[in-house]
Formats: sequence, C-alpha cells, structure tokens
Amino acid sequence: MVPGTLFLGLNDVLVRKVLRGGRVAEQTLAAFDYLSVSIVLLIPLAFTGIPELKSGFWTAIIATIALNIFAVWAWFSAFKREEASLISPLRLISPPLVVLTGYLILREAPTAGGILGILVTVFGLWLLFSSEASFSGIRLREMVRRPGVIFGICGAISFAVSFPIDKQAVAASSPLFTVIMSFGGVGLGSLISAAIRNRGVLSGLSVRENWQALALMPFVHAAGSFLTFAALPYALAAYASSVKRLWSFWAVLLSGKFLAEKNIGRKLLATAVMLAGIAVTLLLG
Repeated sequence: MVPGTLFLGLNDVLVRKVLRGGRVAEQTLAAFDYLSVSIVLLIPLAFTGIPELKSGFWTAIIATIALNIFAVWAWFSAFKREEASLISPLRLISPPLVVLTGYLILREAPTAGGILGILVTVFGLWLLFSSEASFSGIRLREMVRRPGVIFGICGAISFAVSFPIDKQAVAASSPLFTVIMSFGGVGLGSLISAAIRNRGVLSGLSVRENWQALALMPFVHAAGSFLTFAALPYALAAYASSVKRLWSFWAVLLSGKFLAEKNIGRKLLATAVMLAGIAVTLLLG
C-alpha cells in the first residue's frame, strides 16, 4: 500500500499539471488516463491469465465503475480549479465514511482505536483548511464553498462508497483484473461522456505542451493502482482506506517541488497530523 501511494501522489501532480492551464477538458484527460492504465496492465495480465471469477464479481465491478465515473469527473474538475496540495488531502474525508460503508456493505466493525485514528485524520484536514483560509486571507466558510473544494468533497464521498465495493471485486477475482476492468470501464464512460459534450480525446489534450506528463501518467498511475488494490485483501476496508490516504502527503510534498504551489509548509504540517491518525489506526485498529 505505502509505495503504491507514492505513485498515486505523483499522479495527482501530473493531473494538476495538465489541467491547471484550463485548456484540457476534465473528461478528456480522465478518458486518456484511465484507458491507458487499463491498456498498460494488460501486459502483465497476458502472463498471469484471467483469474477465476467468483459469484458477485460482475455486480461489484459494474457498481464501482458507475460510482467512479462520477467520482473521477468530480475529482478532475476539482484539480482544474484548485491546487493539488489543497485538493488531494480532501481524500481524508473518505476514511470516516468508509467506516460506515465498510460496515453496511462488508459487515466490518472497526475497533475504538481504529475510529480514533480516523478522527485524528479528520482533525488534520481541518488544520489544512484553516491554514489555507488564513494564507488566502478569507474566511474558512468561504474557502469551503469554492467550486473546486465542493467538487473534491463530492468526489471523496463517491470514492468512500465505492471503496468497499472495490474490495468485493478484488476478492471475487484478482487485484490486477479488477484494476483493468474498473479503469477500463471508467475510461470508456469518460470517453463517451466527452464525445457527447463534443470534447473528444483528439480535440483537447494539448499534447505538445503536456507530452511529458501524458507519457508518464499511464505508468505511474498503473503502478500505484495495482499496488494499492493488491493490498486490499489484507486489511479491513476502513483501515486500508486510511493508509491509502497517505497518497495525499506525497501529493502535497511533490506539488511544492514540481508545481511551485504555495503554503506548502503549513499543508505539510496538516498532513503530518493526518499521518499521525494513520499511525493510530495501524497500531490500535
């Protein structure tokens, strides 16, 4: 899970780098990103073969694709409007919700220690918002109401609902096959949506300006997604979700270095509190 989060954090930086100019459509980039990851992972699948598909796989994969088409659109819309170092930590909203969805869908009951760790991560998110509002010279309420933040919150909620369903799909097949099917479905759905809105893939990726980020994105995202999905069978959904949020720390750190985003020191302090919550979850959960 941990090395996978590093790759996913880097992918957040690449997504923000491509979208921040405002010229690339969110669904166009989502279609390219997710379809290319699915294609890259077909290479190792050729060696491992298609796994035995157990009962419930197709129901789970269809549900997670539907949820993630919306979540990815909302998430990319957020990255287009706000800095990666602000949007990426919004994933910390997901673990508290995964406690609920993990119980409702998988009947996984976290311990008091696990819940405490999740609450600490939420406190870290509050610190992030407070420091950013202070740095921007606006009220906390005003910042939370910004469109990019609202899009990010909606995406995080949808990811929280889909996370336990992802685990069901992995248990009924394999991590590799689940990533390929899920990402392929999300990419195809995003492609269809982009075509309906007259924003086909060929019309707006701005390849000349973004070729380096676009060339790296499929491999970075594929590595991160496979490693994090492979970790799902070894932990409760709520705990795995908390550890996966480590990717927000890497995104904040890397966005300061590669995107020259501001207020990185305070954002890193807030994410350090989130990491403390993850540590509590691992030690006491």
